[in-house]
Amino acid sequence: MSKNHGKLYYDLLDDNLSKSAIVFFTLLLSNSNQKGYAFGSNKYYANKLKCSTRTISALIRALIDKGYITVENPKSFRRKIYIRNKFLT
Repeated sequence: MSKNHGKLYYDLLDDNLSKSAIVFFTLLLSNSNQKGYAFGSNKYYANKLKCSTRTISALIRALIDKGYITVENPKSFRRKIYIRNKFLT
């Protein structure tokens, strides 16, 4: 993990994101390391975080609204969730 990830987590806290959104973002960041994007379904993430798929949808929306992620093909089972480059440096 790069030295700048510590700053990233402080930025997440300063952005008034919920703890759930921060944990979810961290999971997306981890899952995107291999292919450059995360690709799990809402059900997959809900099982990982022990919450509902509805909660995952809300967390995705919150992270999109704050500019942390972008989603390609959001309605497809082949969607790709990208972490914005400014958070990967």
